[in-house]
Amino acid sequence: TALDAGDADGLRLAAHALKSSSGNVGATALANIASQLETYGRERQLDAARPLVTRMAEERQRVVDALQAERAAA
Repeated sequence: TALDAGDADGLRLAAHALKSSSGNVGATALANIASQLETYGRERQLDAARPLVTRMAEERQRVVDALQAERAAA
Protein backbone atom coordinates (compact mmCIF):
# COMPACT_ATOMS: atom_id res chain seq x y z
CA THR A 1 0.00 0.00 0.00
CA ALA A 2 0.98 3.63 -0.31
CA LEU A 3 1.16 3.86 3.47
CA ASP A 4 3.47 0.86 3.75
CA ALA A 5 5.68 2.32 1.03
CA GLY A 6 5.87 5.68 2.81
CA ASP A 7 4.18 7.29 -0.18
CA ALA A 8 2.30 10.29 1.21
CA ASP A 9 1.20 11.47 -2.24
CA GLY A 10 -0.08 8.00 -3.10
CA LEU A 11 -2.04 7.93 0.16
CA ARG A 12 -3.49 11.35 -0.58
CA LEU A 13 -4.57 10.37 -4.10
CA ALA A 14 -6.06 7.02 -3.07
CA ALA A 15 -7.91 8.61 -0.16
CA HIS A 16 -9.26 11.35 -2.42
CA ALA A 17 -10.64 8.76 -4.86
CA LEU A 18 -12.20 6.76 -2.02
CA LYS A 19 -13.70 9.93 -0.53
CA SER A 20 -15.38 10.77 -3.82
CA SER A 21 -16.68 7.30 -4.61
CA SER A 22 -17.94 6.61 -1.10
CA GLY A 23 -19.66 9.98 -1.02
CA ASN A 24 -21.39 9.11 -4.30
CA VAL A 25 -23.04 6.06 -2.72
CA GLY A 26 -23.93 7.81 0.53
CA ALA A 27 -21.24 6.16 2.66
CA THR A 28 -20.57 9.32 4.64
CA ALA A 29 -18.63 7.69 7.49
CA LEU A 30 -16.26 6.12 4.97
CA ALA A 31 -15.97 9.42 3.09
CA ASN A 32 -15.10 11.19 6.35
CA ILE A 33 -12.35 8.69 7.15
CA ALA A 34 -11.00 9.03 3.62
CA SER A 35 -11.05 12.80 3.95
CA GLN A 36 -8.94 12.61 7.09
CA LEU A 37 -6.54 10.20 5.37
CA GLU A 38 -6.30 12.61 2.45
CA THR A 39 -5.35 15.38 4.88
CA TYR A 40 -2.74 13.19 6.56
CA GLY A 41 -1.27 12.38 3.15
CA ARG A 42 -1.15 16.04 2.17
CA GLU A 43 0.54 16.88 5.48
CA ARG A 44 2.83 13.83 5.22
CA GLN A 45 1.63 12.53 8.61
CA LEU A 46 1.88 8.85 7.77
CA ASP A 47 2.16 7.66 11.37
CA ALA A 48 -1.09 9.44 12.23
CA ALA A 49 -2.75 7.78 9.24
CA ARG A 50 -2.01 4.20 10.30
CA PRO A 51 -4.83 3.80 12.87
CA LEU A 52 -7.31 5.26 10.40
CA VAL A 53 -6.46 2.62 7.82
CA THR A 54 -7.81 -0.06 10.17
CA ARG A 55 -10.98 1.98 10.77
CA MET A 56 -11.30 2.53 7.04
CA ALA A 57 -11.10 -1.21 6.31
CA GLU A 58 -13.76 -1.94 8.94
CA GLU A 59 -16.07 0.79 7.64
CA ARG A 60 -15.50 -0.30 4.06
CA GLN A 61 -16.64 -3.81 4.95
CA ARG A 62 -19.72 -2.41 6.67
CA VAL A 63 -20.54 -0.44 3.52
CA VAL A 64 -20.00 -3.46 1.26
CA ASP A 65 -22.26 -5.56 3.48
CA ALA A 66 -24.99 -2.89 3.45
CA LEU A 67 -24.80 -2.50 -0.33
CA GLN A 68 -24.99 -6.26 -0.83
CA ALA A 69 -28.00 -6.48 1.48
CA GLU A 70 -29.69 -3.66 -0.42
CA ARG A 71 -29.01 -5.39 -3.72
CA ALA A 72 -30.37 -8.71 -2.42
CA ALA A 73 -33.55 -7.02 -1.23
CA ALA A 74 -34.17 -5.34 -4.61
